[in-house]
Amino acid sequence: MEQEKAMGRYRWIPALAGLALLGCVVGEKSAHGFRLPDGDPAHGRQVFLDLKCNACHEVAGEDLPGPVADPPLGFELGGVVTSVKTDGELVTAIVDPSHRLVAASPPDRVASGGLSRMGDFSEAMTVRDLIDVVAYLHTRYEVVSPSSIGP
Repeated sequence: MEQEKAMGRYRWIPALAGLALLGCVVGEKSAHGFRLPDGDPAHGRQVFLDLKCNACHEVAGEDLPGPVADPPLGFELGGVVTSVKTDGELVTAIVDPSHRLVAASPPDRVASGGLSRMGDFSEAMTVRDLIDVVAYLHTRYEVVSPSSIGP
């Protein structure tokens, strides 16, 4: 009888395991296997300036001409973070900047229709430029443990 009770308590484990496996399914929009080749951060910085990304974005630790966007975005790239910014996150932020916007975003960060104010750079940059901008941005982030930031 005790053994049956104990078995009954744990009958949810197979269902939980099944749900966990569903999270491992790789769909067409998955970042599974995505990795950029090594880029040239110096060239990426130059592309960042050439495309006038600094007109809207400040970059941590860089002395670039300041943003002129009106209203300002108030969003600095780089700086201290508690987790690594992946190639996929940075590429997505560049090629689909509306992807991470949420309804709660301050209105000055979005354009009409709830889309990002960032323009479409798909024809303005080469794949090499994109790889190098991502390499440049990686150099501007400092990953620290959450406990080192404090409350």
